[in-house]
Amino acid sequence: MTGPLAMAAAGESAADIAVIIPLFNGAAWIRQTLESVLAQTLPAREIIVVDDGSSDDSLAIVRSFPQVALHRHPGKGTHQTRQFGFTRSTAACVTFLDQDDLWHPRHLELLSTLLRDDPAASAAVSRTLTYEDERQLRFPPPALGPERFDPWDTFPFHRIDTPSFVLIRRSALEAIGGWPARNAWSSDVQAWFQLASIAPMVRNSHATAAYRVQHREATSTRWRLERAHEYFLNIRTSCEALARERGLSHPAEAERRQRQCRILGPMTKVIEALERVDAGLMRIALTQLEEELTRSETSGDVRAGSASLSDLVIDNLGWYMRPTLTSSDARQRRRLVRTLHRGQPATIRHLGRLVPFHPDNRLPTSVLTGYLLAEPWQLCAWWRLARRRVVPIVLKRLRRLGRHRPLER
Repeated sequence: MTGPLAMAAAGESAADIAVIIPLFNGAAWIRQTLESVLAQTLPAREIIVVDDGSSDDSLAIVRSFPQVALHRHPGKGTHQTRQFGFTRSTAACVTFLDQDDLWHPRHLELLSTLLRDDPAASAAVSRTLTYEDERQLRFPPPALGPERFDPWDTFPFHRIDTPSFVLIRRSALEAIGGWPARNAWSSDVQAWFQLASIAPMVRNSHATAAYRVQHREATSTRWRLERAHEYFLNIRTSCEALARERGLSHPAEAERRQRQCRILGPMTKVIEALERVDAGLMRIALTQLEEELTRSETSGDVRAGSASLSDLVIDNLGWYMRPTLTSSDARQRRRLVRTLHRGQPATIRHLGRLVPFHPDNRLPTSVLTGYLLAEPWQLCAWWRLARRRVVPIVLKRLRRLGRHRPLER
């Protein structure tokens, strides 16, 4: 593909950016995703879709966009297709957009400006929104708000949901050997920490990208549902290797980075206990995790900004556990439910939100109710659920009825 793309923003020259989109049976989303790329106020010079062996109508949809270059690389996996697309591109900056994510029209414009204004930055990152249905997606008015961003501040948690939100300088990506595709399970983890070791990153404080919340066709959802423990164990191994690598380039940090990895041990056990439905192992894992959180709090190993280390741990564990918690028969997990509620060690104070039916977590009320039905005599848990979930809904509806009640004559 050569020359600037003919975009809606007529007369605007294309930016020296390559947009690389891995594709696998994405017919339900790829049209909207490509339209969001073509609607950019600062058009990309290259749009490259790499198909990983789709069997649906994805290819026909992509071919209906003459501005898009389509390559085939079947059976290689998402991360291999990213690297394949990178080798087929020539632009000075590159971004890897997932087939089901969307951008605000000013996304590339704002991230390009961040890199232009900060020549030392290896990459620019957007804040993000989540959505289920693009018809309900509403971006707030975007603007430029540069802020410091270093994944190592929250190591071993990088806080970048997907590559879709990152614009990377080609020179920086080449310096780490391209997209690190050798380990499909932790390629993005390696990419962000390695890039941040080469040069700082910069983030825009305004959200211009949207991440579609989990659906069963998503690769990460399948991994978490089928092999969550193996998935997380792989991430743990990668983070330990990255900590050793960081210690070589930044010797003053070596001991601290190794200490930070200790939190991943009990987290791995929590996920293993969930996968095995092992209440005894869950009790041990939660106790160990609580002890490690307390130790880390006092040592100040993680600078998480407004988020505490316990928030990072809970968010991370919740992401890995959610597909299992929302798809399994609660009755099969009766012992585990009992352990996580009334049988958990009394010393646990950070991790209450991991309880499947805790009213403060992100699971739907119907799922929380399903867990309680497995252990229906937990009156305190029913009361908490009613007080935190049901009562606010009832009060809101009553207020709404009061506002619309007709005036008496």
